[in-house]
Amino acid sequence: MLASTAAVALCVAAAGSATAAGASATAGSGVLRRIGTAPRVPAGATVVGATASGTTLHLGVYLAPRDPRALTDFVKAVSTPGDPLYHRYLAKGQFASAFGPTRATIAEVSQALKAAGLAPGKVSPDGLSIPVTATVARASHAFGTGFKNVRLKDGTVDYLNSSAPALPADVAASVTGIVGLSNVDTITSHHTAVRRMSETGSVAGRSPHAVAPRTYSPGLCADFTGSGLSDGTDYYSPGKLAGTYGMTSSATAGSGQTVAVFEMENVDPASIAAYQSCVGTNTSVSHVYVDTAQGAGAPAGSTVDGQPVGVESALDIEDLIGLVPGASIIDYQGVDASSATDQNVLDGYQKMVTDDQAQVISTSWGVCEPVESGATASAENTVFAEAAAQGQSVVAASGDSGSSDCEPATGSSSAAVDDPASQPYVTGVGGTTMTGSGSTATQQAWNSDGGGSGGGVSARWQPTVYQGGIATTSKRAVPDVAALADPSTGYPIYYSDNSQSSGPLPAIIGGTSGAAPTWAAAIAQANATSACQTNGRAGFLNNALYRAGRGNYPGDFWDVTSGNNAVFATGYTAVAGYDEVTGLGAPREAGLTAALCAPKGTAATGASTFHPLASPKRVLDTRNGTGWGLSSVPSTKPLVAGGTAPVKVEGVAGIPSSGVTAVVLNLTVTGTTGTGYLTAWADGTAKPSTSSLNWHGAGQTIAASATVKVAGDGVVDLSTSSATHVIADVQGYYTSGTSGARYSALTPARLLDTRHAIGISTTSKISNRAISLKVRGRGGVPSGATSVVLNLTATQTVGGGYLEAYPEGATRPTASNVNWSATGTTIPNLAVVPIGSDGNISIFVRSTSHVIADVSGYFSTTGATFKTVTPQRLLDTRKTTALGSGRTLALQIAGADGLPTGVKAVVLTVTVTGTTGTGYLTAWADGTSRPTASNLNWVQGKTIANQVMAPVGSDGKVDFYTNSTTNVIADVSGYVS
Repeated sequence: MLASTAAVALCVAAAGSATAAGASATAGSGVLRRIGTAPRVPAGATVVGATASGTTLHLGVYLAPRDPRALTDFVKAVSTPGDPLYHRYLAKGQFASAFGPTRATIAEVSQALKAAGLAPGKVSPDGLSIPVTATVARASHAFGTGFKNVRLKDGTVDYLNSSAPALPADVAASVTGIVGLSNVDTITSHHTAVRRMSETGSVAGRSPHAVAPRTYSPGLCADFTGSGLSDGTDYYSPGKLAGTYGMTSSATAGSGQTVAVFEMENVDPASIAAYQSCVGTNTSVSHVYVDTAQGAGAPAGSTVDGQPVGVESALDIEDLIGLVPGASIIDYQGVDASSATDQNVLDGYQKMVTDDQAQVISTSWGVCEPVESGATASAENTVFAEAAAQGQSVVAASGDSGSSDCEPATGSSSAAVDDPASQPYVTGVGGTTMTGSGSTATQQAWNSDGGGSGGGVSARWQPTVYQGGIATTSKRAVPDVAALADPSTGYPIYYSDNSQSSGPLPAIIGGTSGAAPTWAAAIAQANATSACQTNGRAGFLNNALYRAGRGNYPGDFWDVTSGNNAVFATGYTAVAGYDEVTGLGAPREAGLTAALCAPKGTAATGASTFHPLASPKRVLDTRNGTGWGLSSVPSTKPLVAGGTAPVKVEGVAGIPSSGVTAVVLNLTVTGTTGTGYLTAWADGTAKPSTSSLNWHGAGQTIAASATVKVAGDGVVDLSTSSATHVIADVQGYYTSGTSGARYSALTPARLLDTRHAIGISTTSKISNRAISLKVRGRGGVPSGATSVVLNLTATQTVGGGYLEAYPEGATRPTASNVNWSATGTTIPNLAVVPIGSDGNISIFVRSTSHVIADVSGYFSTTGATFKTVTPQRLLDTRKTTALGSGRTLALQIAGADGLPTGVKAVVLTVTVTGTTGTGYLTAWADGTSRPTASNLNWVQGKTIANQVMAPVGSDGKVDFYTNSTTNVIADVSGYVS
């Protein structure tokens, strides 16, 4: 609503923000740049004039982390079992020095504000916020924007800025946006209408109503047990609810834990006391006031917008009291929702995080995502990343409007999700209808009486790594989990309604506002267990939740498989596995605790030896659900553009469950939808700016091998830039032990070329049959070699087909090494092939093609060990000059970019792009003669990648030669020394 004061925040670039290089402005001095975009006039609202210039604005300036990427990487590390930083969270007050902006940045921003005529105050404890106060006239001059009033559909008049704000370019380069230049805020609680016990024949409703204290009992007092309603059918007492979800019921449940609740209304102490008397608890409930003071705002029990004040806070706090009576609860109370701005909301969340008193934060308030400004969302994202870095779990109600979250605020029934439930560092909680209790209970998606579980696909946030293969959507899917929300089978509470009674009234209520604190209680109980006490509290939940779903879905979650959230429009349907109605489902506390409090583990490191698999094993195939989706509910959907497939490699396909440092994968994309590339890296680490496989156009099937470092959790991640099905076959793996084979590099040599009768007696193409290739005793491969490293090339192909290489005498595998989709293709791929007892390997050709095989090394009991590195780019001629036809380029390997001296061979992914004609590339040790073998082959216009295990010259260099002008890219993944 329009007021004489408002809250505003200036946000300086945070992780994931998009700073727009906009038009210049007239305010201030020097070159100015627009930041972000102007807010949209809400649906159903009309402009009704200019905002009064004397309106006072209370600003807060949000500064970015000094290194947003480092903060993102840290959150991944503390959330990944096996990482050295796993569960080693920041202590209270450490964020500013570890990730907050530098003093220089703070000074620069402060000076820019002063130069604009503003008065910056003292920076916040985390270094992310500077308070400022100004009038609308001053803000208009400082930020180069006007202000206008808008009349909303409910008749209230608010204001917003008419254009994107501007700041001096040197400051704007670090700024995400100005939060709060608009007071159009539609934050709302997510509870249903109250169902009073008196409406069902209860004796309650008298004025006043007193509740006699009693000893602890999770089954509640006579106000509920004597109401004629049935516990476990008409409502769920703390005992019934806890028992159904496998949680503990005791007066000390949650002991030692602190849960914070976010509220935008006054709490009624009398209602909380009545509930405590009814349950027989003495839970500590304290209050922190943010941008307000005790007693300010609408009193609890009064009516605002037709609803009693204090109902939401009663539900949140009383639900927690019932489920974790041994915990401490902190109520963070902000400005009344009816007058709050985005900045008031941000102030509340930031206070909860910077105080760092609570291990779990629960919020049942939200705003539909399309209404919230991008600047506000980005500022929240930084605050919630800070919470994750500190090991604070944040849960949020997903909303009660089904798939149309904006309908109550704007009247729009279009698909939309709720913020902050859609935030990547927040766990969104949807709602269910439950019948019965214990082992006989059933659940379905909540959708009744005009309300239903909020859920859908974010319009703002990109697909997350943790949802990869489970929520196969183009952006972040919501919710993550669910719990009881239906008011018909809801939560017993006490609340105040002064129009009905002078004292607290017993009632039943629902909404995802009940589901969120229920999940908060489940996390608090997990944190209190000995497992979490030993291994560290749960912290950021989503990585662990989805990891649990991949590992033991039926044991950790209660899958909800029926119902939908089509409340105002077509919605989503609950199905087996993940869905955009109930997420992963409701908690099964025992299994979930084991997953959230997983042992720390240890990532294998150091010199490694190789273990070939006798036959390649498939660990991922998105076409049929192999390794894709939940443990008991596979998915057959392709990997979306920008999506990530976490692939478990340790403990599967004959690979040990620990000690693995790297895995050799044959990666295949098929059914491509456009040009793209694939990146592979260790889970829980930063995604590198490298690629392992490239393709050109739709309808392609193409493969490339990759040696990928394995994280401490035994998982590797695969990401694609465009939608495609992905297949991953394991050829072998490296361990930190000495029991495996060691590598010896060779000068590349051609062992097979069916075009010229090399290694075979014919010059004919091979069609649908296997050929035998002798490898021991040829090209430098000794009799003691156990596996051979070959560059296999298919050329002059006819139709689509593939090559398979395997030990002679063994059963032909079901995994391929080289794939092609069309006639006339020339395509290579590196393969590590075990050698048969007769010294030979077999190569099977499906369809028709010429075949070339060049040897570059072998594994045996002698030789050198392998060491993994984080993938990094060593060469990219696109930034300099393309490698010309007939030219050689020498690339420094030893001593470059952290690689040691003494490197004997290097594992590279080499890519050619911008090819000007048909050609090939050869890699070899500098200082030696160029071999006649090739590593990459292509036709004009193609982008082709291949793994190369290249010997390194005595000067530490590798040479690249091309017979056709092209750009060359080289990414390193490991080396032999």
